[in-house]
Amino acid sequence: MKLAEWARRNGVQPQTAYRWFREGTMPVPARPLPSGTIMVDVAGGDTQGQVVVYARVSSVDQRADLDRQVARVTAWATGVRDVTEILTSLCSRLYGRRGAANRASRAVAAATAGGLR
Repeated sequence: MKLAEWARRNGVQPQTAYRWFREGTMPVPARPLPSGTIMVDVAGGDTQGQVVVYARVSSVDQRADLDRQVARVTAWATGVRDVTEILTSLCSRLYGRRGAANRASRAVAAATAGGLR
């Protein structure tokens, strides 16, 4: 992605990011193109360490239950590497095992591709 876009996404002023590039202190790999555009290499670095937590309830009255579910699943998922398996096990009662596996795979693919922002 372009240096200015990377800077905005990471809460840095584009001028500061450009200065870091010139000084060689960028926290991520970056390279200049022949046109002069500076590209930041974020292959996987943008989503590294992120986990998607999915929880749902059947009515608005259960909002407090939803907050408790999210807190419980977040605490449980911390440190767990296989997100697909987590999503599959959580959704299997709703969609069946095969449907849950398909939905979990799509969610992980979307997160990996940067589709969740």
